[in-house]
Amino acid sequence: MRGADRRWAFLAILTMGLSLAGGPGTAFAQSGKAVLVDDEFGEATDGSADASATVTLGDTGVSADAEAAMAPTAGAAPADAAPSGDRAHEHARHLAWKHNSLHGSVGGLHTVDAGSGAVGSFRLQLHSEFFFASDFLLPGDDNQRVGGALSLSATLLEFLEVYASVWTTANSNDKENPELFQALGDTLFGAKLFGSVAPWLTLGGDVEVALLNRVGGVGLSFAGTSLGLRFNATADFRDLPKGGFPLIARLNLQYYLDNTSTLVEDTEDKRYDALSNPAPRADEARNLVSRIERFALGINRTDFFNIALGFEAPLEVSRNFVLAPLLEWTWGIPINRQGYDCLFIPDPANPSKPNGTDDSCLDIAGVSAFPMDLTLGVRVLPPVSGLAFFAAVDVGLTGASTFVRELAPNAPYNVMLGLGYAFDTRRTDSAPAPAAVAPPARGRVRATVVEQGNQGVMVGGAIVHFTGANGGLTALAADAGGQFTTYTFDPGPVTMEISHPDYETGPCAATVPASGDATVVCELVAKPKAGSVAGRLVGQGDAAAAGEVKYTGPSSGSTMADAAGAFEIHDLAPGMYTATVDLPDYLVTTASFEVRPHETSSVEIQLTPRPKKSLVEVRDGDIRIKKQINFATKSAEVNPNSYGLLEEVADALQRNPGIELVEIQGHTDNTGRAELNKELSQQRADAVRTWLIAHGVESGRLTAVGYGMERPLAPNITNANRAKNRRVEFIIVRKAGGTP
Repeated sequence: MRGADRRWAFLAILTMGLSLAGGPGTAFAQSGKAVLVDDEFGEATDGSADASATVTLGDTGVSADAEAAMAPTAGAAPADAAPSGDRAHEHARHLAWKHNSLHGSVGGLHTVDAGSGAVGSFRLQLHSEFFFASDFLLPGDDNQRVGGALSLSATLLEFLEVYASVWTTANSNDKENPELFQALGDTLFGAKLFGSVAPWLTLGGDVEVALLNRVGGVGLSFAGTSLGLRFNATADFRDLPKGGFPLIARLNLQYYLDNTSTLVEDTEDKRYDALSNPAPRADEARNLVSRIERFALGINRTDFFNIALGFEAPLEVSRNFVLAPLLEWTWGIPINRQGYDCLFIPDPANPSKPNGTDDSCLDIAGVSAFPMDLTLGVRVLPPVSGLAFFAAVDVGLTGASTFVRELAPNAPYNVMLGLGYAFDTRRTDSAPAPAAVAPPARGRVRATVVEQGNQGVMVGGAIVHFTGANGGLTALAADAGGQFTTYTFDPGPVTMEISHPDYETGPCAATVPASGDATVVCELVAKPKAGSVAGRLVGQGDAAAAGEVKYTGPSSGSTMADAAGAFEIHDLAPGMYTATVDLPDYLVTTASFEVRPHETSSVEIQLTPRPKKSLVEVRDGDIRIKKQINFATKSAEVNPNSYGLLEEVADALQRNPGIELVEIQGHTDNTGRAELNKELSQQRADAVRTWLIAHGVESGRLTAVGYGMERPLAPNITNANRAKNRRVEFIIVRKAGGTP
């Protein structure tokens, strides 16, 4: 994005925020583009016996604490059409899943529900959208569009929903002057009536009024006010009488009286009056708003008959987590109620086509200019009550490449992101419905899952399966503290089976009393928390090596690697281990590995062949090395070309356990300051000690001292002598039995 484009994008976002916070702003925008964010809400009480309970969406759809609240009257169909019993529970769940559409009413994205959410619920949503393209409206152009909306909807009665939204957009096109157009603070108000003709089928209608702004206007204006009248039908197949499936189908038929063209009448009049040599008004095109202006400001000169068909599949992928893919198709059919007489300027070479980059007319372009979109999206309800997200993209099927004077161009695509929140204001504000016979007393089992023999350890996430007479019920999950509450049961025994990956599956039983709940502690036996290791010995040339592998750590022992070099060790306590391999033709080699509970770790031990001529000799008072250990210049970092020599030193120490303590001495020549040389020699001695410890030598057998230039082997008068003096020596301080 170029610098100027970044500036207008930030300006658009800032002005969007101001318009959403403070109401309408200046300029004008396309009508009918109100937006809302869909959401879930967690409460569905209706004043029944357990009126304080809340609905929690999960594996069963309804938590134990919410079950009594699932009554069919909360914002649903009239009582004679609502389901009863278990179906009423499902019906109440579905009310809790109602969310706003982009148009400001409960529904999908571009399609709206015939019905609404629970009575007393309201929904707030913020949504943004963006679209970037080149060669879209004019050859070689760079068009960028961002926008956003804030909306609110509320279900006031069991048959009435009201909604409102305010939106803003900003469009930049480098082929237009001015380059940036903004539409701020346009507002839409709507009301919807509905009723159920069957538990799974709802019909209704709504009316929308869009209040737009004139160019340069501030605040609400009746100029360009547009009106929409819509018929809605929704089939929720989850509420089928004999068991449903997660699919919602929506159909909308709307007549939209679009008066956005009145917003630019003054502008076109002034442009015509400013022409130096105008043609007759009916033959003049230079004064008309351009294709880019129509797109940026959403200007249409016709009404629309809008058809929308949508499908949504709300899937509970886990407890309290809902994923709802959406697929929608929308088509706007223009209707020339205003009687607009389109000026067509033909191409001299092809009279059926417009001249150059000029626009065509509806009666010539036909259906290819009608705006038609396919929408793909997903709505996500995370396990946070009332919160929802959605992401979607519109794909312009028609109207995105054929441009006519009567219509705003259709974008080839549009990306939308939304965040919303929903809330149910109801508590215990309605009396329970009268019943001829009082329902039987029922109770729940409230349980805690603990580790047997250690009741202070709670088993979080344990799965609870019901057995016996209640075996058909959906399983529950204990929370992080090991606690769970069951559904309500008639008085009597309740049997369960508790499982967890780290514990043996075990039974748990309780008896629900004649009144109240049962409390029980369920104990599980912990499985052994041991782990395993599977390894391989690799010798020279990647050949397998067979032999003994010793290991130390939380537990110690040994095992044998087979002819393929493979070995396995089972039932190891968790922790860090060191494996040591001592084979005749190889240097002693060590490797570290970690064992985790209930897992098998992997380790490959690369063996180093014993050299034919050893560079290390163990003598009475020292370990003599026949080459120098090299370091990076003026550094304590061991040069990799000395690793082989150090491996031989480590091998010598591990094969001679009688050497109890070795002093690693660091020496330098006399080049440089004495204190710096001593410090460097100490660092190099420490580096060698660290390397040997990492390769299996016990730390207590090694000490490191830096002598700097204090103990030269030869006078520091030649380069050769100075090279001899720069050295590391291994002095045997103590052997077994205390001998030096």
